[in-house]
Amino acid sequence: MTVRTPVKYDGDGNITEMSSADLVEWYTYIAYLYAKSPTVTVTVVSGSGTLSPSGMTDTRLKAGATSTNASAFVAEGTTAEPATVTGTTYDKITGPTYDTSGSAGSDLGVIGYPLYVDGDSNLRAMNQADYVDTFIYASLDAMINGTESAATNGTYTIATGGSAATNYTRVSSTAVFIDTRADTSAYAAGGIPETLDQPTTVTSYFLHRRDATASTPSRMPVVIDSGNNLQQMSNSTIDSVIGNWLRKTAAHSTDGYKISYNATTSGGNTRGTAMVNTKLDGAGEYRTRQVGDDYRSQEHPNGSAQTITTYNLRINKG
Repeated sequence: MTVRTPVKYDGDGNITEMSSADLVEWYTYIAYLYAKSPTVTVTVVSGSGTLSPSGMTDTRLKAGATSTNASAFVAEGTTAEPATVTGTTYDKITGPTYDTSGSAGSDLGVIGYPLYVDGDSNLRAMNQADYVDTFIYASLDAMINGTESAATNGTYTIATGGSAATNYTRVSSTAVFIDTRADTSAYAAGGIPETLDQPTTVTSYFLHRRDATASTPSRMPVVIDSGNNLQQMSNSTIDSVIGNWLRKTAAHSTDGYKISYNATTSGGNTRGTAMVNTKLDGAGEYRTRQVGDDYRSQEHPNGSAQTITTYNLRINKG
């Protein structure tokens, strides 16, 4: 992979190499072009998704069964302990789906590709491979970064809450994972026999896609025209050539730059909030209640929340 440093006109009309900040502006702009019409999409379904790791399961504690006696409370050591409830298994993230209908631009030849400074300090036009490495592959590397920004426009993440995260669109109002725990406030001695399973929702997780945030680079690459004159690359060439090329590469690439997603424990950069399955760690709170000659005892869920399993949405290229 050969990444060239394009040249630009500076504020005084001189030709200089683009700075790293200039290139970041370009990666951001190219991601914006992609995000206006993404070719790699992930969706939320009612079940049987393709990205969930054999289903993401929510677990929690429930109360032990009530013990009764006509003359005395059943001792704590012989009452039923709180037990684990295997709740809903979530299998709702599916994809990615690849739109392979697009096509990359044809080879522009010497005329049309940005210029760079070679080892002899001469201006030279990039070839097609240079162009792809410098603009397309480098932009895709930025798009799959684990740190989300405008340069990751058009890619997916996980966020919590009932509304869309800032700069994102929520893909579906259906949560892709919900963490529940036993609602300790719902259990009381006065309620014995309490309903065994009384859950409360702790966190709901939703799939989001980063919006197409408009941005315009402050400096355009310099190219050579058919009359051997130097000029700035046109907006129309940038939008049609670079945008289309990146959209095709993201969905078609056989060179290791095809965007992919998974929800496993490894492989790729994690995106957004980790989806955490938690459960209380208590051995049970022993409680009693006497109603006439009916002596009732029951153990209710208690303790602190502990993480049982962590799931992440991950983005990769391959």
